[in-house]
Amino acid sequence: MERKRIYVIAGTMCNHKLWGAAKSTLSVKVELIHLKIPNNCSFDEICRLLNESITEERVNLLGFSLGGYIAAYFSTLYPNKVSRLFIISNSPTKLSENELKQRNQTLAFIKNFGYGGLSASRARLLLDANNVNQKNIDLLQEMDRDLGGEEFISLYTHTSERHCLKARLLSMKIPLFFWYSESDVLVNTDWFDDVFESLPNCEICITPGSGHMLPIEQEAEFVRLLLNWVSRPVNNI
Repeated sequence: MERKRIYVIAGTMCNHKLWGAAKSTLSVKVELIHLKIPNNCSFDEICRLLNESITEERVNLLGFSLGGYIAAYFSTLYPNKVSRLFIISNSPTKLSENELKQRNQTLAFIKNFGYGGLSASRARLLLDANNVNQKNIDLLQEMDRDLGGEEFISLYTHTSERHCLKARLLSMKIPLFFWYSESDVLVNTDWFDDVFESLPNCEICITPGSGHMLPIEQEAEFVRLLLNWVSRPVNNI
């Protein structure tokens, strides 16, 4: 049986290693194709370049965190290119004023003192308390080192100005799947309202806890949800 392909976009300071463990488990049934986020590009430019790199007519698209916003934005720009959409740990909307302020302060600090990398204490904040362990912290710091300061500056500079994509996503007829933690401070949970729950093509899965890094924190659940999502028919909506 031919493996199904899923194009995946990771988040800020994450690379292909985010999918590593799940990719091994899925390899018999699913091929995960990692799409790198181009540097120093606006969202429109990012999506244009990603579209040029995808040769298939229609794809299964999954995005995590920042990658979730990009996947959602891509779907609204190229609706005929996406068969189904899976978004993890992201609410595709504007960043809060507080988050924007923090990002500007971070960029100013890096300009003056350089990029010091992801600290262990910061890595812990991205994980649910039950999933704080050295293996997860090491992986987050390893991905951060792989990408480096230039990548961080590029992403914070060019991907902080976002728009609410709710209306455009609601108008789409493709299957939509959202997965996030109920207490993830990086997700605007109020963005998900009753309208989404009433749509026949939309499903929301909320996980207890505060973990943001769900693909590595809940690998088995990630694999289960992914296989269930990619196996569903898309022609009945």
